[in-house]
Amino acid sequence: MTRPHTSTFFTDVAGLRGVAVLLVVLFHARIPGLDGGFVGVDIFFVISGFLITGLLIREFEKTGTVSFKGFYARRCRRIIPAAALVIVVSLIGAALTMPLLRVFKQSLDLLAAAANLANWHFIAQNADYLAGAIDGSLATHFWSLAIEEQLYLVWPMIIFAAAILVARTPLRHHLSVRSSIGLVVAALTVGSLIWAIRLTPVDPATAYMATYTRVWQFGVGGLLAVAEPILIGAARRTAPTRIVAALLGWVGIAGLVASAVLITATTPYPGAAALLPTISTALIILSGQVIPADVGTRAGNAFTAGFLLSVPPMRFLGRVSYSWYLWHWPALVLFETQTGSTAWPALLAVTGVALLIAIASTLFFEEPLIANAELRRNHSASISVGVIGLVIGLAVSMTAGVITVKVASGDTVSNAALSYQSVFGQESGATSGPVVPNPFQAYDDRPSPTECLVPVGDYGPGRECAFGPGDGIPVVLFGDSHAEQWAETLRAIGTAHNWRIYQFTKAACPAQNLRPRTHRPDPFNAADCVRWREDSLHQIAALAPKIVIFSSLSTYVPDYDESAQAWDDTLAVLRGTGARLVYIADTPYPNFQIADCMSGALDDWTRCNFRLDDVVRHEPILTEQARGRDRDIVTLSVNSLLCDGDTCVPARNKILFYRDESHLTATAAKVLEPELTRQLDRRRFDYNAR
Repeated sequence: MTRPHTSTFFTDVAGLRGVAVLLVVLFHARIPGLDGGFVGVDIFFVISGFLITGLLIREFEKTGTVSFKGFYARRCRRIIPAAALVIVVSLIGAALTMPLLRVFKQSLDLLAAAANLANWHFIAQNADYLAGAIDGSLATHFWSLAIEEQLYLVWPMIIFAAAILVARTPLRHHLSVRSSIGLVVAALTVGSLIWAIRLTPVDPATAYMATYTRVWQFGVGGLLAVAEPILIGAARRTAPTRIVAALLGWVGIAGLVASAVLITATTPYPGAAALLPTISTALIILSGQVIPADVGTRAGNAFTAGFLLSVPPMRFLGRVSYSWYLWHWPALVLFETQTGSTAWPALLAVTGVALLIAIASTLFFEEPLIANAELRRNHSASISVGVIGLVIGLAVSMTAGVITVKVASGDTVSNAALSYQSVFGQESGATSGPVVPNPFQAYDDRPSPTECLVPVGDYGPGRECAFGPGDGIPVVLFGDSHAEQWAETLRAIGTAHNWRIYQFTKAACPAQNLRPRTHRPDPFNAADCVRWREDSLHQIAALAPKIVIFSSLSTYVPDYDESAQAWDDTLAVLRGTGARLVYIADTPYPNFQIADCMSGALDDWTRCNFRLDDVVRHEPILTEQARGRDRDIVTLSVNSLLCDGDTCVPARNKILFYRDESHLTATAAKVLEPELTRQLDRRRFDYNAR
């Protein structure tokens, strides 16, 4: 039985949209057992490729061309106004509930979202969506919408070019339009898939959010659209063909369930693992093409996957899926900001409220625009509506950013008079007022040159990181970013003692030799970190340094024995150099953005206090020294100046201690230099280490 033309709406695909948004929403609500719910985005990509490619092909077959203006007009009515509304409401919510610096950061994220560049914005930040690195951003979910918008911009041109390549050249005698389009889409699909698989283990953040590593999923849907006449023709064939198609639909459903349950945040994604939800989605759509769901029981199709997806509740979820996707995430972020609750029952209730908002938005805002007769007739008017929405989103985001900066700049203090004595040499009765650096400047208050901290994913520095006279005493600074935070401070000490300091530091790469874990691809056990640490230790040994100063984050692993063994491995190599070893104890770990907090707490710094023991910390060197071991290592610690007992403070006497969730500001580290020197002198440390 052939599919009627009226069913190009594809009721089963509408229900599949409902499945996609349900998986994403439940994943974000932290529902137990749905660790892979983020694959709902993959489903959306395949559906979009199928629908958009099919629409373009049918238009070309009917008219011999593609109306680009008409295509973009439909997208402008359908996508941009709703997104602009969510962006504006999200910024209002941020302004009412978040500290000033977080509002500024939200405005930057939402500005990128309004410009349809959210994915590249987050890639530039090396944000790991699956690891929750951007959970606090109101624009997190816009990364996938940005990919679709970018593809919508170029996909009609690709399909049109592939079509006219045949239709308007002698090739039409040898190749059909659909075949030409199919070959082009297949080439893009294969190339993108290979790129995604190769990039995922090397640069997972880029692989997950880059447009070029997601084209293949769009392409899989496009290939289904190319094959649509063949699939529909199969409906006329024998009963066994239809039985196979029905089975494939249920295999697809099972594949999506398996994807949502078995794939987790530790799964390398979207490499080969993304084939499971992508192919599963394709099988469901394929099944629905062979056995049209819209004819239901009249064709004996009541027990197909397509018919299940076509039931009214699923179709309704599909109808509001775009709006629910837009609204649910800001609702969750704002709720967590206000309450601090991450309990899944509470988050599930919030998504329910977001669904009600989405229904209202769909029925009273989006659909009236989409169905407006004048806008449907006048493509220029539709495009104008889209441009207005785009401008509103950009303008409101930029205005919010400018206002927050202006407000934050209104009350500052100079750091000219800051010294160890002014900060720590007197009692601090102040718990409010401006601080140095200003919270808006804190993130960039870090040691220079920044190139000497090798970034995550990279292997070597972009320059030689050696400081001091060439014939000076060879001294090494070794470790991760918690070692690097002391770089300028140690150079100040080195200047007074003729040191030639060689810096070996890499972000998220511990000095201790933590072993790789195949089941959990954290940055600290990635291949680039392991290789960098091994080569750095070889280079350090070759330098024959007189002093090795090292430090490292104390929260990498929760297991003490694992941490202790890792340190023993590294210490064995460092002791082999014959150098004097100096360990700087890890500084307190707030585990939240201190600068963000302080931007909204300059009237009461104590709102940003935290407990030293709230985070599991392991420093085997200190523990073993207390037991009588590792006494050959000189240990330094400034934590007694940063904390009063177990209560750690964000600021003291006008100085802001932290630039983010764990690192000292460069200003604080410099001011603490006399304390490090005092402790070295107390130990009768030989600065020449002869």
